[in-house]
Amino acid sequence: MYVLTCINPRVFRELISEGIKTMVLRSAHNINTILKTTLGEPIFITCRSEDDITRETEGIIAVVKNISIFNSRQTFDNDEYEITSARVQFELINVAKVKDITRNETDKRLSVDIDRVTYYRIS
Repeated sequence: MYVLTCINPRVFRELISEGIKTMVLRSAHNINTILKTTLGEPIFITCRSEDDITRETEGIIAVVKNISIFNSRQTFDNDEYEITSARVQFELINVAKVKDITRNETDKRLSVDIDRVTYYRIS
């Protein structure tokens, strides 16, 4: 199962409490993951960064319900001024813990095997 990382804890809690949530993703690694994800596919979502994910990392299993990719232009004086974002709707399946971690060498996406948990406390 592929992973979305560094999700804001507030958004994470909203998905758990509401069961469905639309997020706007801007991180390059999360957009790369979403671009290769199909509707109806489960995905593991965590507040942790990629480098901090270990066995026992807690997160959410959610199904991708809708994906919309869009570009916006910024007026900042940077080398790039166009930003790609993804608006993605998720539906909660369950909370889970990481059992094993792998990285796809072709596209660098992080993948995890998970165990579902029956009790979860948001800190």
